[in-house]
Amino acid sequence: MLPKTTPDNRYIVPWPPVIWTAPVSGKRYAGAGGTHIEIDDDWTLADVEGFFCWGKEARRLRKPEEAQDTKSIEVKGSKGQKYTVTKTGSTWKCECRGFAFRRDCKHIQNLKILLEG
Repeated sequence: MLPKTTPDNRYIVPWPPVIWTAPVSGKRYAGAGGTHIEIDDDWTLADVEGFFCWGKEARRLRKPEEAQDTKSIEVKGSKGQKYTVTKTGSTWKCECRGFAFRRDCKHIQNLKILLEG
C-alpha cells in the first residue's frame, strides 16, 4: 500500500521524521511511521522536514472527523441518569442504551431542537 500524501505531495506520517543510516548498506534515510525516503549524505533534518507532514495537519488529512470541532454536554435522562451527548462535526453520539441500539435517541433529538431550532 502506498503511503498517504498531502495535496502538495508531502508524506503524511504520525510523528516528526528522523534521519538514520542503514548499518549494512550505509545509505541514509529519513522518515517516520514506516514511511521513509533515501537522502543524500549532506542533508539535515531541516532539509527533509519539507517532505513530511505530521501533527494536527496530518490528523486532519488522515482522519478528517478527528480534526472537526467536538462538543460534549452532559444531559439528564427521564429517570435521573446522566448521559454525555457528543457532536463531532455533524455526527452525534450519546452514551445511552437507545443510541447503542438505534444510533439515535431522545437526548440527541432534544438537543438538536434546542440548538438548531
